[in-house]
Amino acid sequence: MFSKDMLVGILLSCAKVQFKIIRTDELKIGYKPIVGLSIRGTAKFLNGVQRSLLHWGVYSSYHNEESSSRPKPILYISGIMNLKKVINNIPDNLESRQGEWTTMDKVVKMLVNKEHLTQKGLDKLLELKGVI
Repeated sequence: MFSKDMLVGILLSCAKVQFKIIRTDELKIGYKPIVGLSIRGTAKFLNGVQRSLLHWGVYSSYHNEESSSRPKPILYISGIMNLKKVINNIPDNLESRQGEWTTMDKVVKMLVNKEHLTQKGLDKLLELKGVI
């Protein structure tokens, strides 16, 4: 298991933000944002990260193989409330090596506040994604 500070460092340095906007008929607006984190590493390392995340109340999904073409372990963190808990545990003055935490923070806040269900919210998400 990792301490809180170690887990923050692992998330900032190793976690890759996954942010997609997909077409769907489920929502009136026609599009659905999907956001999550993925961490790659050894099975032992990822199991330690997963156990440490449980202390924050964050549930994650571990897979021995990412896909048939990439047979390496991966840990996924998804769900608005899980991502909100992760963001709340990361200090505001720290940034990831790829600079994508501020974008993820804005997207998760929009999802929590249900702003993504309006055309204005969708436009803002597309702007954050870099499409507009």
